[in-house]
Amino acid sequence: MMKRRTILSSLAAAGLLGTAAACSPSSDGGGDSAGGASDAGGSTGGDKGTLTFRLWDQNAVPAYEESFQAFTAESGWNVNIDVVPWGDYWTRLPLDVASGDAADVYWMNSANYVQFKDSEALLDINEIIPDGASQWEQSVVDLYTRDGGLWGVPQIWDSIAVFYNKGLVEEAGVDPEDLVFDPSAETDSLRDAARALTLDGAGLHPGESGFDVDSREQFGFNSQADRQAIIGPMLASNGATWQEDDQYTFASPEGIEAFQYMADLINVENVAPSAADTNENGDFSRDLFTQGKLGLFQSGPYNLLAISEGVADSFEWALAGPVEGPAGAKSLVHGVVAVGNAQADEDQQEGIAALLTWLGSKEGQLPLAEQGVSFPGHVDAQDAFIAYWQEKGVDVSVFVEAAKNPAEADTGARANAGLGAAIPIFQEVFIGRLSAEDGIPQAQEEGNAAMAE
Repeated sequence: MMKRRTILSSLAAAGLLGTAAACSPSSDGGGDSAGGASDAGGSTGGDKGTLTFRLWDQNAVPAYEESFQAFTAESGWNVNIDVVPWGDYWTRLPLDVASGDAADVYWMNSANYVQFKDSEALLDINEIIPDGASQWEQSVVDLYTRDGGLWGVPQIWDSIAVFYNKGLVEEAGVDPEDLVFDPSAETDSLRDAARALTLDGAGLHPGESGFDVDSREQFGFNSQADRQAIIGPMLASNGATWQEDDQYTFASPEGIEAFQYMADLINVENVAPSAADTNENGDFSRDLFTQGKLGLFQSGPYNLLAISEGVADSFEWALAGPVEGPAGAKSLVHGVVAVGNAQADEDQQEGIAALLTWLGSKEGQLPLAEQGVSFPGHVDAQDAFIAYWQEKGVDVSVFVEAAKNPAEADTGARANAGLGAAIPIFQEVFIGRLSAEDGIPQAQEEGNAAMAE
C-alpha cells in the first residue's frame, strides 16, 4: 500500500507548514510518476456532454467515481476526473485559468481561493444553490464567504483533537479530557501530564534528579511549528488573533506569550520532541505516536488513516478534545471546496451548475464519508464517516464538537506567500535560536510584507 502522508507534512518539508489544505488524507496527491496530471476515470454513458473535475488527491478518486456514476445516471452529464499532484497543482492552476484550460469544477483551498475569486474565475455558489449554505458545515461556509458571495461547495473538512495512547496515559495517571494550558501560571495540567508521560532511558521524568534529556525514550506532547494542529489552536486559546483584513496580528502580547509557551515545552520543559527533528519532518511526532513513544498527539482527522494503519494492534488509542487555554478550547478548521469555473464555455455552464449542486448534496458526498476519505461537507452525511470509524473502534465525533469553536484560518490573495515568510521564523523560535519576543514580531512583519507584494 502507498504510504499515506498528510499535505501538512509535505509542506513542512518544504518550509511551508501551515497552508490550509491539511484535510486531504494524503500529500502526494497521486498522478503519474513524472508529476503531471493523470486521467483517473470518472463516469460515462450520459448524453449531454462531458465535464472535467480536478483534484489533487488520488485517495479521494474512488469515492468520486462512485458519486459521479450516480450523477451521470441522474443528470445525463459525464464526468472526467483529472488528478494533478499537490506539488504541481498550484503552479498549473493559475496557468490553466489564464489560458482558459481550467477544469469545469475543481478543488480549492482557503489559502488560495481569494486570488481566483478576485480575478472573477469562480462562480458564486449562492447564485447556483441558494439554500446550500444551511446544509453544509458552517465553519467551512464561513471560511469561503467573502464580499457577499460563497466561493465553493464544501467537500471535506477537518478540525483538531488529541490522539492519546490509552496504556501510557493510564499508567501515568493522566486524564486526556482535562488538558489545560496557561502561560501565566507556574504550571498547568498540560505541563503536568506531559512531564508524567516523558521518560528518559533510565525511566526518569523531567525535573527529577539525573534526568537525561538526550536519552529520552518517551515524550509527552507534540509541541512543534505546526500551523494547523498546534500554533493555530493554542494562539486562539490564549486569546490571540491570527489576522485581520488579510494582515497578520499574531505578534500581540497574547500571541508572543503563547509562542514562548509552545517553544518552552520543547526546550525548557523537555516534554516534546526536539524541533531539530520536527522542523525537518512534519510526520516525526506522528511516527513517534504510532511507535508507542508519544502519549499525547494533537492533530486532525487527516492523520486517522496513517495512525490506524501504523498502530494496527500494537496498542489502544482514542481521541479527546483539543487542549484548552485561557480563552477556551479552539480548533483550526480547514476545508476543501469544489469551485465552479466562471470562464468555462456557455454550453458547459448548465452542466457545471448541475455538478456543483450534486457535489453539495448528501447523496453526492456519501461516498466520501462511507469510504473513510474525510468528514464530508454536508452535515447529514457526517454520520456515515463517524460510523466508518466507529466500526474500527474509534469515536471521531470529537472532531465535530471541536469544529464548533474554530480558530482563524488563513485567507487572503497571498496567504501562501505570507506563510512562506513566517513559518521559517516560527521554526527558529521553536528550536530555541530566537525568543518569541524577538522572533514573532519579525515573523509578522516579514509575513505581512510578503502578502503585500
